[in-house]
Amino acid sequence: MRQSAGRHPRVAVVTDDAGENSLGAVLEAESDLVLTGEEQTSDHEAGVTAVRTGEASCVVCEGADAYAAVREADPDVPVVVVATDEATAERVVADEAAAFVHADGPVSTLVGERVRQVTGRGHDDVAWDVAALADQAVVQFDVETFEVLAANEAFSDSWDVDRTDATLSDLWVTDITHELRGQGRGAAGEDQLEWVTEGGPVETFVRNAQNGDFETREWHCEGPDGEYFKSEVRIVADPNAEVGYLVATVPDDGDGAGGGDASGALAGETDYDAASMLQSVMEHVPMSVYFEDRQGRHVLVSEDLVEPFIEATDGKIMHTPEDVHGQTYWDLYTPEMAVRATADNERIIETGEPLRGQEKHVQPPHGRDLWFSTNKAPWYDEEGRVQGVVGITVDITDQKHRERELDRQNERLEEFASIVSHDLRNPLNVAEGRLELYRQTGDESELDVVAEMHERISELIDEVLAFAREGSHVDDTEWIDGNPQAWEAWEAVDTGDATLVQQWDYCIEADASRLVRLFENLFRNAVEHAGADVTVEVGTLEAEAGFYVQDGGPGVPDAVRDDLFERGVSTAEEGTGFGLAIVAEIAEAHGWTVELAESDEGARFEFTGVPNG
Repeated sequence: MRQSAGRHPRVAVVTDDAGENSLGAVLEAESDLVLTGEEQTSDHEAGVTAVRTGEASCVVCEGADAYAAVREADPDVPVVVVATDEATAERVVADEAAAFVHADGPVSTLVGERVRQVTGRGHDDVAWDVAALADQAVVQFDVETFEVLAANEAFSDSWDVDRTDATLSDLWVTDITHELRGQGRGAAGEDQLEWVTEGGPVETFVRNAQNGDFETREWHCEGPDGEYFKSEVRIVADPNAEVGYLVATVPDDGDGAGGGDASGALAGETDYDAASMLQSVMEHVPMSVYFEDRQGRHVLVSEDLVEPFIEATDGKIMHTPEDVHGQTYWDLYTPEMAVRATADNERIIETGEPLRGQEKHVQPPHGRDLWFSTNKAPWYDEEGRVQGVVGITVDITDQKHRERELDRQNERLEEFASIVSHDLRNPLNVAEGRLELYRQTGDESELDVVAEMHERISELIDEVLAFAREGSHVDDTEWIDGNPQAWEAWEAVDTGDATLVQQWDYCIEADASRLVRLFENLFRNAVEHAGADVTVEVGTLEAEAGFYVQDGGPGVPDAVRDDLFERGVSTAEEGTGFGLAIVAEIAEAHGWTVELAESDEGARFEFTGVPNG
């Protein structure tokens, strides 16, 4: 059995310096290493002997001479070398059992890391230190061959198995899980049980765990005394890892220690109360858990389902689980959602096949859009009859927003590459050409064009920086009515004789400073395209949650309507084409949708999907 070696590696330090600032003194005071014997020694033989006898796991030496002496005494002992010269560093790098630390660096930190590197101690050892304290048996195995690689003491004390030459199949005498389903060992058709697939029960057990199906099996196992005991066994295996772990209960030793005999648990010999455990799940687990009968009525729901509340189709607000009892999908959600959920339930009840990871997108009438992941399975009574469906729904909105933010960041990277290669290169090429003409002709009018191009480049750089800043995710929002932000933006823009009219009927949730910049770009766009005496109106939408900005100008030409929010699109001769692109970025960062709406006069921009209250 693999034994724990402790959290802090022991090392032998070999150095000629015995002063207060020596290598040994530094490691003793500032690292988590444990020094063997004296604080340090100049005798390299003593250091090597300490490793050979098990007093230390590694030699730490200072300088090229000490390293050469250690290697002369033992070519394979793990060693960490602290030095400054390149020749020693090159020699150490080529040594598979050695690691190099530069003496001018953070020695106390790096030496500890290098010691773990050359001795093989790290997170795996710490994990086994923890496993040694566990009441249950923990077995590490190869996920391809199922060969047992390591096990804790609880396993060795309870199983009559030599783990050095065993696979998972050697750990059990009989798998009796199917007895709970009314089957008998050796019964006809046993190899066709629903949980067994091609490859046999052990491979099925492991592969299901790698796919996220953490089933608990019931095994009869043989102990060192030749007696059999029952164990509840689970597999923990990552689909990308080379090893997995088997965790199993062990027989009770009589004083309450150990994992507890699984047969005792099934016979009701423990104090575990199934009703109280279910109550804890329904009240405290941070996810929506619910039971629906065969008619689709909610008969039991968790507290999280109504957190903070549910607004039914008739407008009724439901604050407690009791409010939802007896309600169907048709009472709680839109017809489209009700049709799909009802069909899912009917299929689950009819086939017995669970629903896994179904994602749903919801746009509440008030608030940002939401994403949920749902898992459902048949709900059986004690006789094995289907009573309905049990479901678990998890809010994955933040995950979806992070994915969307990553996609947007990648898109912006492509945008910036295009700006550098095209938008900035054009004026730069013009400036270079005119500067060359000036050198050839001495005509100073060419320098005026150079100055104009430099000014153009400066404007583009400012717009690119704004484009990058406004596209980042919005985290700091507040409830505002938009009026102060619109006036602040109006005063920041040269609006000439233009007029601002506001019609706010409710508050919206937004980042106030970014809303100001959104208005600035729209107001500047209105004045540039509709004239200095234009009337601009800002207000909330009536048909759905959101707001609009509309000017009384000539409207948007048909030629650019489809591409209006793309970077570089502008109908103004001197425009950079970033103004409305920045507006779209700010809206997207909030999770809003912006569209150029149809209007009898002027350009009308509508923002929807805006939380309101």
